[in-house]
Amino acid sequence: MNKKGFTLVELLAVIVILAIILAIAVPSITGILNSAKRSAFEADVKLIIKGIEYKMLEADAGSGTAPGVGQMDGEDLTAYGADSANYVVSETAGQGCAITSLNPVTVRIESTSGSEFGAYVATGTRNTLTVTP
Repeated sequence: MNKKGFTLVELLAVIVILAIILAIAVPSITGILNSAKRSAFEADVKLIIKGIEYKMLEADAGSGTAPGVGQMDGEDLTAYGADSANYVVSETAGQGCAITSLNPVTVRIESTSGSEFGAYVATGTRNTLTVTP
C-alpha cells in the first residue's frame, strides 16, 4: 500500500513549531508597534510646536493674533496643524494641552488613550522634548 499524505504526528509537529515562532514574534511586534506610536506622537507634537512658531511669525508680520501662554483648546490644536480629537483638552492647569512658554516655545501636550498614538504626555521644546506614557 502506497499512501500519500501527512501523519497526525507530522501535522502536530508543524503546529507546535508555528506556535513557538508566534510566541517569540508577537512580543517583538508589539514592542515595534508601541515604538512607532510613540514616534508618531512625538512627530505630531513637534508639528504643533512648529504651528505655534508659525502663528507667532504671522503675528509679527501683522497678519494674525499671537498665541499666548496657557491652556490650548481644540480650535488652537487644529490651527497649529493637529487633529484635536487625539488630544486632551482641559481648562485645568497642568492637565491637557498647554503652552508653558513662548521663548522658546515650550509645551505640555497630552494625548487621549483612545487616540491613534495611545496615552502619552510630552513636555519641552522642539529640541528638548520628553515623552512619557
